[in-house]
Amino acid sequence: MSKKILARTDGMLREEWLALRKQGIGGSDAAAACGLSRWKSPLGLWLEKTSSDTQSVYNEAMFWGTTLEPVIRDVFSTKIGKVVEVMPYIFQSEDYPFMIADIDGIIREDDGSVSLVEIKTVSAFKAGEWADGLPAEYYIQIQHYLAVCELPRAYVVYLIGGNELHYELVERDEETISTIIMLESAFWDKVVRRQKPDVDENSAEALDQLYPASNKTSIILPDEADKLLDDYMAIKAIEDDVKKQKNLLENQLKSMLGEAECAKSRNGFSVSWKEAVSTRLDTAALKKEQPDLVAKYTVRSCYRRFSVYKPKNNTDNK
Repeated sequence: MSKKILARTDGMLREEWLALRKQGIGGSDAAAACGLSRWKSPLGLWLEKTSSDTQSVYNEAMFWGTTLEPVIRDVFSTKIGKVVEVMPYIFQSEDYPFMIADIDGIIREDDGSVSLVEIKTVSAFKAGEWADGLPAEYYIQIQHYLAVCELPRAYVVYLIGGNELHYELVERDEETISTIIMLESAFWDKVVRRQKPDVDENSAEALDQLYPASNKTSIILPDEADKLLDDYMAIKAIEDDVKKQKNLLENQLKSMLGEAECAKSRNGFSVSWKEAVSTRLDTAALKKEQPDLVAKYTVRSCYRRFSVYKPKNNTDNK
């Protein structure tokens, strides 16, 4: 696999960078394109790639990740005694042009080989996800980068909770790369042909974007919907029963705690039932005393509520 430089990123506006990313599958897209992401479905990624919108969420975590990247790079470089070169480019595979890579840096090793460097910031709340090595989504991202950039290994450097620096050396895995190329090829073919991928358990947000409003019509579902509906109602019944059992157990434990705030069991469990103070706006009183003010600052939002029910007098149409 050979590569070329698609664009330089130094001085590039974020909107330009986002527009370039629509031209292919980047490393952070790889797990979703392969249907292996916990956070984004193939349908959600498909919408991003086929939409003309170049806006994206830029949250606090992303801000600190970008801000801390140079610091982490310098500290890591000092720690291992090797220079990390910044790579201000988006690379593109010439064999698979839909595969692109925007990497954090490289290290030129003493034996003449080149290693990739990928830098991550990890919330302390997610430290457990990294306890046994790279989470699957990031492993796929690294193998995607190694494939595009034709490199044998990568240093994945990650700062946990702002004060714990770790790194892991990940070797190139040809079998995984072959699978990634196969799955990404199938996904990109759907992008090119504007054919929506199948939905999965992470598709709710994408479906809300795709179908934000109803057209007020009623339709007859296809025959295969009956199996889905039977399964849905069976799972809902189990879910309701489990919720009742959980509530019963919780209430029994609360009864044992009584006025105590915390307790420990002989098997090492810790239980607490603490006071929580919440402050809320008395909207009923505000509407009564300041109706004009409420009307001025009321924002109307619309959403679609999903529900399934079967009338008791329903008869099968067979």
